[in-house]
Amino acid sequence: MSAKSISALAIFTAAGLLACSEGTGPGNKPQISFNVATSSGPAANLQSVSDTVVSGTNTLVLDQVELVLRDIRFKRLNDDVCEGDSEQSGDITVRPMSDDGGENGDDGNQDACETVNAGPFLLDLPLGSGIEQVFSVAVDTGTFDELRIRLHKPEDDGTDPADVAFLAAHPDFARISIRATGTWNGSPFTFTSDLDADQEMRLDPPLVVTDAGANVDVTLKVDVATWFADGNGGLVDPATAGLGGQNESLVRDNIQHSFDAFEDENHDGEDDGGSHD
Repeated sequence: MSAKSISALAIFTAAGLLACSEGTGPGNKPQISFNVATSSGPAANLQSVSDTVVSGTNTLVLDQVELVLRDIRFKRLNDDVCEGDSEQSGDITVRPMSDDGGENGDDGNQDACETVNAGPFLLDLPLGSGIEQVFSVAVDTGTFDELRIRLHKPEDDGTDPADVAFLAAHPDFARISIRATGTWNGSPFTFTSDLDADQEMRLDPPLVVTDAGANVDVTLKVDVATWFADGNGGLVDPATAGLGGQNESLVRDNIQHSFDAFEDENHDGEDDGGSHD
């Protein structure tokens, strides 16, 4: 595991946010291993090699991409609504994890969603062809057809204890959910976004978790190469995509469409195309 991903894992474990009920060790419940990877395309007329994207005379190099996430949910097949979903604002209500596991999915009940009440936490994406395991979580058995995560903008107004704790460790992420650094035609840039949005990714075929000895791997893949694509085979300058920039809406839409999730038992960052036995 790289040093970059260790920081995200440390936040989970130090805060006690792995969704494992008290008295249910890893060997007593099925486990879902949550991995992350990035993709370099394909994008129309874009030549992508690792973290470098070339279009015409423009060259974009991504050195680091960081996301602030809050709450991760695996939705059961044929259940539409997760507890805590808000129809008014689209927000997910994050609840503290109780000692007996009653506020997460690992409670022995067939709830609509298995929930990791985690975060906010900082995820440093592994650029290039690498894949990193972020955490493993104990779940109840079932069939899951959707992964839900939230891109979260931590607020610095002091009203949310979780945000206060996060910003104490990462003060430069106040009201920032995404940060990417790199170079645009050789000139350094730092792109930030305050995107605060739910991401819902269909698991097709559905993820099947059958018995206590099972360990199922799921990969969240982010196509970072498409973030600054202009939709016509070219690229936009990241400096024009920040708050109030002319390409802000374009890049925000690209980011929201860049997420995918799938079963990945062989850890190659590609969809296995089959369910777990």
